Amino acid sequence: MIDSDRRPATGDRRPAHRLIAVAGRTSQALARLRYDVEPLFSGDDRLRLAYTLIPGSRFASGAPDFAARNGIELLPWAAVPAMRPDLVITSSPDPCLYEAGAPVISLPHGAGHNRLRPELSGVSGLSPEQIRGPHGQTPDLLALPGPAALRRLAVDCPDALPHAEVCGDVCFERLRAGTALRDCYRAALGIAPGRRLVVLSSSWDLTALARRDQTLPERLFAELPMDEFAVAYIPHPNESLGGGPSPTGLLRPYLVNGLIMIPPDEGWRAVLAAADCLIGDHGSVTFYGAALGVPTLLAAFGFANMPPELPLARFGRAAPRFDSAAPAAPQIRRAIDQGPLEFDFADALAEPDPGPAARIHAAAYRLLGLASPSMPAPQLVPVPAVVPEHAPTTSWRCTDRDRFPVSVPNPQDGQRTGHLVADVANEDDRLRSAANVLLRHRVSVASEQARPAAEAVLSAYPICRVASVRIERRDGERASALIAVRNGPRLLVEATPGQLDLLPSRVYDLLAQQSSDPFGVKLAEAIEDLQRDFEPQPTIVAVEETA
Repeated sequence: MIDSDRRPATGDRRPAHRLIAVAGRTSQALARLRYDVEPLFSGDDRLRLAYTLIPGSRFASGAPDFAARNGIELLPWAAVPAMRPDLVITSSPDPCLYEAGAPVISLPHGAGHNRLRPELSGVSGLSPEQIRGPHGQTPDLLALPGPAALRRLAVDCPDALPHAEVCGDVCFERLRAGTALRDCYRAALGIAPGRRLVVLSSSWDLTALARRDQTLPERLFAELPMDEFAVAYIPHPNESLGGGPSPTGLLRPYLVNGLIMIPPDEGWRAVLAAADCLIGDHGSVTFYGAALGVPTLLAAFGFANMPPELPLARFGRAAPRFDSAAPAAPQIRRAIDQGPLEFDFADALAEPDPGPAARIHAAAYRLLGLASPSMPAPQLVPVPAVVPEHAPTTSWRCTDRDRFPVSVPNPQDGQRTGHLVADVANEDDRLRSAANVLLRHRVSVASEQARPAAEAVLSAYPICRVASVRIERRDGERASALIAVRNGPRLLVEATPGQLDLLPSRVYDLLAQQSSDPFGVKLAEAIEDLQRDFEPQPTIVAVEETA
C-alpha cells in the first residue's frame, strides 16, 4: 500500500520496494500531487511515498496546514537526499531536486504554463532556472499539458525537449470525469432543482478579482434572486497567507446567510462541475471551468507578464466581460443562454488517448524499474463539503416576485421595495429586530406549543407584523406552520416545504395591499386569495374554525 503518513523505515527497504519522493513548494502544488498523482499508485505495496516541501516560496507557510489537514508528514527537502529515493515526482520544478540522484517526473500545478517572472528567463515552470539541474540535468519526464507548452519549451529550454511529452492535464482529466456526478455535487451543495449556481473564482495577485473588486462576492450574493440563483465563492489559498483577514472572516455574515464557500485543497473541482455560470479572472480555476464548458465572464484579468501568444492571454482577450457597474442577473442569464465560449482550449489542455493519468503511471513504473500493474480506477472528484461557517439563508428582502438575501443591516433598507423577513435562528439581532416578518422555521415545535411560540415572537419584536412557527410533522412531503398576524387571525397552514417560507410574506403583502381589514369579515376570501397564489395549493384554515 501507499504509506504517505510516515517516513519509511530504513530497514524496510527490501529490493522490491521503491521510495517515491513527492515534492512541492506550496499547498497548491502539494494538493496536485496528493489528489491527482498519489491515487495512481494506490494498492501497490511495493511503493512508499514521502511528501517533502521544497524551500523558496513566500507562500510555503500554507504547506504545513495542508499536510495536517490531509494526515501526512511533510519532510523538509534537506532530509530527502539521504533517504535515497528511487523517483522524485514534483509539481514545483527546482534544481535542488537532482540532489537526490533519482529520476524526476515534473508536471504543472496549475492550468498550463503562462506567466513570466522577473527572476526567470522564460515562462514559469519551463524556464531553465527551474527545470535544469546544476550539471545540465532535465526531468526524465516533463509532462506537458498541451501543445502550447511544448512550443514554449522549445523557446525557453530546448535541451529539455527530448524528455518532454504532451501528456494532458491529470487535474483536468479528473474534472472532466467529475461532470458525470454533477447532480450529486449540486445536491451536496444544497442547490435545488431549477436553481442556477453562480461561481466566483479569484486568483491571488494584485490584478486578481479579489483585489480589483473586493466587495463583489457580497454584492453579487445580495443582488441575485435567491430562488433563481445560488452563489459560491472559490478564493485562492494564498489569500489567507498574506497577513490580512481570511476570506471566511471577511465574508462571514454572508456565509452564515447562504453564501457557499468550499475549504481549500480539493472541493473547488466539484463546485466547477456543479456550476451554471462562472465569474473569474486569469486564475487556473477560471480557465479550467471555461474549458469544462461552464459559461464564463471575466470580472478582472491581469495580462502583465503574460506572453500574448500563450493560451491564457488569448483566453483573456476572447472571453466576455462582467460589468460590475451593471445589474448582474441579466448578464448572467445572457451568459448561460449563450453557452460555452468557443475557444481552442485543447492547445493548453490536450486530451490524448491514453490520457495523462495512464501516461504518468506508465512512466513512473518504467523509471522505477518495476513491472507496471493495472492502473487503479480513476479517483473521482469527491462530493464537496462546505466551510463550517456556512448556513442556509435566514434573512432576506421579499418583493412582489423575488427574494434577495440580506446579510448585514443597511440604513437604506427602509427605502427599498419589499419587506424584510428573518428567521429567529438568524444570529444578527439587528436583522431580527427590523424584520416585518419573523419565522421560527429552522426548528419546529409540537402543535400545542405553536400558538404560544408565535405570541412570544410578536411580543419580543414590536416591528414584526407577521410571525410563523413551524409545527412538527412525521412525513417529509408536507410541512405545517401556524401564522400569527399582530392584532389579527391565526392561520394553520399545510404546504410543501418550499412554500412554507413564502406564505407568511404573502400574508404580509395582503395586509399591506388591503389595509381595510383584509382578514376581518372577508377572512374566507383572503384565504382563497392566498391559496390561489401557490401550486399545489396549500391548506389554510383559521385556527378558530378548528376549535
